[in-house]
Amino acid sequence: MKKIAFIIRMYQEKNFHGGGEKLFYNLIKRFMDDGHNVQVYCGESGIKAGNVRVIEEKYDHNDPVSMEKFYEEAKKQTGKEHYDFIISENITPPVDITFLQGHSLVNRLNKTKNLFEKFLYNFRKTKKQRIKYQEKWIKQGYRRIFTVSELLKQDIVENFNIAPAKIAVIYPGVDVFGHSGLDPESPDMLNQVQHDNYTFGLLAPGFKIKGGFVFLRALSILKKQGYEFKARIVYPKYKKNPGVKFLVNFYNLGDNIEFLGHQEDITSFYGSVDCLVVPSLEDTFNLAALEAMACGKPVIISNNAGACELVREGVNGFVFDVKKNGPENLAKRLLQFLEQKPDMTAGCRKTAEEYSWDRVYARVLEGIAGM
Repeated sequence: MKKIAFIIRMYQEKNFHGGGEKLFYNLIKRFMDDGHNVQVYCGESGIKAGNVRVIEEKYDHNDPVSMEKFYEEAKKQTGKEHYDFIISENITPPVDITFLQGHSLVNRLNKTKNLFEKFLYNFRKTKKQRIKYQEKWIKQGYRRIFTVSELLKQDIVENFNIAPAKIAVIYPGVDVFGHSGLDPESPDMLNQVQHDNYTFGLLAPGFKIKGGFVFLRALSILKKQGYEFKARIVYPKYKKNPGVKFLVNFYNLGDNIEFLGHQEDITSFYGSVDCLVVPSLEDTFNLAALEAMACGKPVIISNNAGACELVREGVNGFVFDVKKNGPENLAKRLLQFLEQKPDMTAGCRKTAEEYSWDRVYARVLEGIAGM
């Protein structure tokens, strides 16, 4: 058995703020269940346990100076314990191994087609500072790098000249019965979809980056062509966003779209739609796509979301090109579902079973073997 430390911002077992928190919780749990000696060093924790240490330094990813102070303290504490492996998250001051879930800032800058937005970067002191520190930390080096997708691996290889062999892609996992514990095959789950019109779902906590505007434009194309449909969009800030409200009215989509707030039980949301749409402009993975498949729901996903690497055309969903004529390309895929209403339940469940959290754990063990 190995002695392993994790250095992360947040450690909790529920109410996750994103896929990264869920990934580390499940990974840490499996290391402990397997009998390894595990210690967690974090900035915040909702879990009170003897193996959890909250570091009394500020963890603010927008402030690289504070990040260095946090990690310096983490190094002091971990240095006394002689760990076999120390796993941290994202592009942060290197300690040993890192598991990346987010794109580098330089990648975002290089991929930006809006010349005005690129020009504004010259005046964004915080972002320029963060880019500088990210370059510094990667240059200092990690013993091993894990990424959640080939898309993210490509970012690191191309922008930082890192040897591809040093990076292993490990896709996140999913609970086969949905993280609420609800069996998708139970009557409660199957009976949730009770509507006359085909219903598309979208999770858009960040409306622009998650492709919300691409989705609205694509729906407007279908509306003009006379198709009947519904859409359920989880976007808690809808009432405070006059721009989105204006477009919904401008596209005459008021009767077609229902905006929802925060979902305590996201599995029930998946059960209320026929298909999940993931039109992300930038997304290193998108765990929601895999969660929807675990509930038997197919996905229509952009080629800018890492989870598109798990999509088999016509088996568990479709991929569309969001980089050029995104709304038009998405509309074509939406139309396929409206006209054909394909049943991809079996293919979706099979994918979810293949990408379990146990598989993630096994892949990490494989990745650190022999180090």
